[in-house]
Amino acid sequence: MLDLRSHVSRIVSSANQLALAPGESRAPRAADTMAASWRRCMEGYRFDPAAKFRIEAVSDAELKLQRQANDELIQFARPEIDAMFGAVSLSGFSISLGNIDGYIITERANYNPEFYSEVERAGTAWAEQSAGTNAIGTCLVERKPVGVYTNDHFFYEFSALSCASAPLFSPDAELVGAINISIRNPELQRETLKVVLGLTTGLADRIGERMFRQAFRRNYILKFAIGPVDHGLIAVDEDFQLVGLNRAARELLRDRLQLARVRSLWAVFERDHRLIDLARLAGAELTLHLQKGGDALSVTLSAPLEGPATASRHAGASVEPPARARATPASAAPRLALHGLSLDDCAGSDPRMVANVRFVRRVLGGSLPILLLGETGVGKDAFARAVHEESPRRGSPFVAFNCASVPDTLIDSELFGYGSGAFTGARREGSPGRLVEADGGTLFLDEIGDMPISQQTRLLHVLESGEVTPLGSGRPRRIDVQVVAATNQDLETRIAQGLFRQDLFYRLAGAVIDIPALRERTDRRELIEAVFARLAEGRRLEIAPDAMALLMQHDWPGNVRELRHVLNRALHVCEGPVVTARDIALRSGARAASTACSAAAPPAGTMPPAAVPAMAGAGSEANSVAPADSASARQAIATAERDAITATLARCGGNVKAAAAALQLSRATLYRKLQRYQIVH
Repeated sequence: MLDLRSHVSRIVSSANQLALAPGESRAPRAADTMAASWRRCMEGYRFDPAAKFRIEAVSDAELKLQRQANDELIQFARPEIDAMFGAVSLSGFSISLGNIDGYIITERANYNPEFYSEVERAGTAWAEQSAGTNAIGTCLVERKPVGVYTNDHFFYEFSALSCASAPLFSPDAELVGAINISIRNPELQRETLKVVLGLTTGLADRIGERMFRQAFRRNYILKFAIGPVDHGLIAVDEDFQLVGLNRAARELLRDRLQLARVRSLWAVFERDHRLIDLARLAGAELTLHLQKGGDALSVTLSAPLEGPATASRHAGASVEPPARARATPASAAPRLALHGLSLDDCAGSDPRMVANVRFVRRVLGGSLPILLLGETGVGKDAFARAVHEESPRRGSPFVAFNCASVPDTLIDSELFGYGSGAFTGARREGSPGRLVEADGGTLFLDEIGDMPISQQTRLLHVLESGEVTPLGSGRPRRIDVQVVAATNQDLETRIAQGLFRQDLFYRLAGAVIDIPALRERTDRRELIEAVFARLAEGRRLEIAPDAMALLMQHDWPGNVRELRHVLNRALHVCEGPVVTARDIALRSGARAASTACSAAAPPAGTMPPAAVPAMAGAGSEANSVAPADSASARQAIATAERDAITATLARCGGNVKAAAAALQLSRATLYRKLQRYQIVH
């Protein structure tokens, strides 16, 4: 950090050098942004860089009014700020939101006096004409992302600060404020601030997308990447008329929009015959070409979230009488069915899950381990992937490792890796192991409760030291991973039995998320509709009221996994566009605990038809297995074996370990058979 004399000299000299002689012109450089701001401060605002400066702040009453005036902006920004804060707060950074006038109206900070500065509290005025060159104020003037590093601030009093701001634009491309990530750290490296500026720009892009999607929630939206973190958004109606464009899309398509005589999507892009049925393609990724030989853009199409556009899409030719219950169309399901699952999708509208997501977002992005608890099939793996996709690590690997599916003797080499020639049969080049493969990203340890106690010790060492030493290597390697572990086991019981290390439990339980069973969720109908729509893959299918009644009454011991099996079967056997009760095959009786698998098992290596449980429902006769006379004996055996495995998995609630024990197979053998018969579990 420069002293005061050097600070003033640098600002004055750089600002004067920016001035051009009459008739002279040159392309602006990145450094010119700071020099131009310094020149505005001296010539436009009549500031003196050598003068002492004190930040202005509004009263609490005025701050309340400022927040009320920007309530909608705050509501859209807050979830993204909270998510990002988990990633940057551990390094001392704070996040603040500035309005169009440069006042900080809300912030997230850990208030560590080593890194937090009171001059950046809510209510302070950071417009450039009020506080000189600074990230928020200069960003609002330049209308582009700006990083201001220590002595880049016009006033020397702010030289310990480093800030990165990005502008926020409304759905109509109007400037509405700026998002800012900052820290008080004179020792911060300039390269670090460049990284933070990228994070800030991505944060602004996501906040803008939230506002845009809400504003055009009744329309189809096309999304495409423009830069590393910027995205263009276009809203269209069912007639392909342009309804809205965000600022990034307007900047990219400005010339084409000015030349176009009509506000049609096909005035900008070459007509694509695949876009005849927008509803069918919702969630799909397409390649569209700009008019007149322009570039090709990879575009993701999203369906309307609500409103007439959605309703008209599902309207039938006839209107059913009010007294008759309406069937549930696959295409009318929530967003959950239309694209990869986000945390909001996992939460649905169930209060417990909404609270879980709110909690996990507070720790998202750091290195705090997350432990997911819940019965088999509740979606712990989907939740783990959603955590990764919503974290700042989403650009890095997501590596899943099932601790129960790998033989005990191979866990060491698979998870921790091994060096060249570490053991007989090892690959010549060695193997990095899953921990190293996940470096920089997320490692999902599924069924952690089944990990052998000997490997638990090694895992604990890695989590505590941040280093992994491959077998036979002797050279530790530093790694940075977000660990998400999951289990359906009662870990406290396992600890009492000496089967799970207590210190490892405490290390993994940084944030504990208990995912409720499907039968306990208040949004069960919504979830059924969403899974049905995903499996329908855009086909116009419906669940009849009698079928929905069966699904709602069922206890779902296998949870979402069992639901997916049942609906997938129904989609394959139904006749016509409506799934009825005849197509729904459910186990008879109420919920069977997983201990039911301890019942008498068939002799080793045999899969008798008796292993197939009775099915309830009008169409249960379709479930009996009777191979065609023309089928070979091998085909008949394979069919019987597949059905027996499927039935045993269902009886065990999807628990592979319990099913393997009931079938008297090793887990590795059962996993091979699951893969061979393509049984989703």
